[in-house]
Amino acid sequence: MTMQPIFLTGHFRPVLKVMFNYDGDLLFTCSDDKTVCMYNTKLMERIGIFQINDSCKYMDVTKDSKYMLAAAVTSGVKIFDVKTGDMVASLPVPGPYCKQVEMSFSDKYFITAYEDRDRQSYMRIYDFKKTI
Repeated sequence: MTMQPIFLTGHFRPVLKVMFNYDGDLLFTCSDDKTVCMYNTKLMERIGIFQINDSCKYMDVTKDSKYMLAAAVTSGVKIFDVKTGDMVASLPVPGPYCKQVEMSFSDKYFITAYEDRDRQSYMRIYDFKKTI
């Protein structure tokens, strides 16, 4: 069996992270173009665009694919309802540069990594239920 490359369109700046949801039926991509795109993996078509309004270097999705979290570089973590595309929460981080956001395996917590103005790195853990 030969694997065929898949060409997806959606971003006009370089893609910085690509990930499947837990079930593998959705694919998410983020970019410096201030968006996260969502694709249906069966048809390989884009089915959603999340407007981050900031460069997005990292994102994660809850196990039930209900929420998508995006690390907006200068404005912190943005949480979106995957089904509607609505932003349900925006959490600033203490530093000016948010680098990463990741859900815990249980989806109870998420962690974000960020830097301060002196380029010192920090992490902060949030209770997910208290943020939405």
